[in-house]
Amino acid sequence: MEPVWVDLQVNGYGGIDFNSPGLTVEKVRAVTKRLAVDGTAHYLPTFVTGDPEVVLANIRIVAAARRADSECRERILGVHLEGPFISPEPGAVGTHPVEWVRRPDSALFNRYDEAAEGAVRLVTVAAEIEGMPAFVRTLTERGVAVSLGHQLAATPAQIAPCIEAGAKAFTHLGNGIPNLIPRHDNIIMTALAEDRASVMFIPDGHHLPDTMLKVYCRAVPIERLIAVSDAQYPAGMPPGEYEVCGAHARLEPDGLLWNPSRNCLVGATAPMSKMMTLLQRRIGLSERELRLIGIENPIRLIGA
Repeated sequence: MEPVWVDLQVNGYGGIDFNSPGLTVEKVRAVTKRLAVDGTAHYLPTFVTGDPEVVLANIRIVAAARRADSECRERILGVHLEGPFISPEPGAVGTHPVEWVRRPDSALFNRYDEAAEGAVRLVTVAAEIEGMPAFVRTLTERGVAVSLGHQLAATPAQIAPCIEAGAKAFTHLGNGIPNLIPRHDNIIMTALAEDRASVMFIPDGHHLPDTMLKVYCRAVPIERLIAVSDAQYPAGMPPGEYEVCGAHARLEPDGLLWNPSRNCLVGATAPMSKMMTLLQRRIGLSERELRLIGIENPIRLIGA
């Protein structure tokens, strides 16, 4: 079967990590080919919060792979920066290393975009950080799609200026937030009610319960829903102990990847093809709806 799905959030796959030292062009090729075998036609290598020198080096490797290899050039649509412009607070920062979290920094973004040869397509930021609306506007004017995520308690009053400045989406809604949130004015309700932005979510059977998936699919027009895998490098690997984002992680036999010390998920291990099957079987989405969520909507979000 030909690969069809578009994945805007791939941190690694098949034992290869985009966020660790030692990335090579051959490893990028290997991830690209493995994803295609598992049904993903196009994707964004995703770089989380980390040592800027490591991130820069690895972004350059991805850019080199796109230059050197026709399949990488076709299938890799650009780069997703998931940080470092996020909240450093527990519950919001997730498994991102706190020491590398930064406030909005155009100079640092410019270094990343230059390393990507102008191919940064998506940036995840936290709306509640001081100065974020102006930063969102700057990125938007440069043609970069901005998504809001990894926020501690972003209020509607903080979300709105970022949307007005050009933010187009919410990153893995329902994850990267504290377990306890205000019952009414919270980021989930705000995102579901926001008509100007898309909702990205991880339908792997672990990040969101089926009840939440049904609410998303009923509350948000299908044209504004985007499924992502948020795959980490243990995807496709046997159960066991791993190190993800510089911290201990455990991959359970059912595919759950989590950090026992922080008691939080650290990404997913299912490819897009499995997630689309889950949405079809458990939620009852049609082939047309799956095509929108897994192909057309993500392409439109990043303008690819």
